[in-house]
Amino acid sequence: MKFQMFPEKYGWGPLLWMIYLVFPLLFLIGMDGIKGLLGLALFSLFIFVYRDSYWNEHHVPYNILLMTTIVVIFVFVYHEGFLYMGLYNINAFMLVQRRWIYWSGYGLQILLVASILSFHFMGLYVVDISYIGAAILMIIVIPIISAYQIRWEQTKEELQEAHHRIDELVKHQERERIARDLHDTVGQTLSMITLKSEIAQRLIQKDTGRAEEEINEIHDISRTVLQQIREIVTDLKHLSYNEEVKQAKEVLDQVGIEAIYKGEEKVKNLNQLYENILAYCLKECTTNILRHSGATTCLIEKRESEKDIQLLIEDDGVGLQDGFQKSNGLAGMEERLHMISGSLTIDDAEMGGCHIRITVPKVQGDSQEQEGEMVV
Repeated sequence: MKFQMFPEKYGWGPLLWMIYLVFPLLFLIGMDGIKGLLGLALFSLFIFVYRDSYWNEHHVPYNILLMTTIVVIFVFVYHEGFLYMGLYNINAFMLVQRRWIYWSGYGLQILLVASILSFHFMGLYVVDISYIGAAILMIIVIPIISAYQIRWEQTKEELQEAHHRIDELVKHQERERIARDLHDTVGQTLSMITLKSEIAQRLIQKDTGRAEEEINEIHDISRTVLQQIREIVTDLKHLSYNEEVKQAKEVLDQVGIEAIYKGEEKVKNLNQLYENILAYCLKECTTNILRHSGATTCLIEKRESEKDIQLLIEDDGVGLQDGFQKSNGLAGMEERLHMISGSLTIDDAEMGGCHIRITVPKVQGDSQEQEGEMVV
């Protein structure tokens, strides 16, 4: 079996890091007698234990204790410069995710540094502070910085996982909505076609005129089914917010409604599904203004913050009438916004008409998403 110094997942980093051990090794080789041999034996044990920490995570607590003991012997018996080997102790306890091991290992290194400084200022073991100052600083600071970095990475991974789960939930709910639309519209209409075709089949020999009427009705119903399918497919296509803004201004202008837009027309780095729903809501609001508002002016404003995008739409039309009930279009908007934890509010506008506020959470899109792709 081929010998491997460190696991492949760590790359060349640990091996390159071993280069710095050449200096203490040369120091020990230059020593004579039993002290030099003992130093080389301890040095070999240090390297063995350090390597073992990469291969056996459950050995790390014992390895750190042994490595720290070896560094203590080197510092107080051989030379204070061996304190730099404490950086390898830090690297060892950073290999594990368990907090108690991490901070216990850090505590041992702090105890080592505190002992050296105490003996120095007490005059029991005088060291060159300028020589080992960098080692002391790195032993104290690096673990703290690394702990915050590890925590940040964990938080980032948890956030990405949460976004992934939200996307999966939204996709599942979108599939359920599509299935419900197909069942409530196309499914019901196809059942009617089946029923009428059976009636026509029974009447074709008895009452040709009546059978012909049934066939004509089947023809009309089939055209209705085709239109329903087209509407569902159109609803599933990826909608570009930028294109919907242009389309809204164009159609409003064509019927004599002045369209005033505030904010950027593009949305950047927004999840494709979320942009699709935002664009759909703008399209639905534009349709309602054209059909029901009787307005001459329409104000559309997009506001962005770090956490969400707000779309404010108001007009100077007839506003909310007594006994107002939400149309299927507004209900569809609410349903889609609810799926992504968005919201829809409808109030009277200062301009005299209707004011709609649409809020969509700002969830960044995957860089691998392709334009026009929609999961169903």
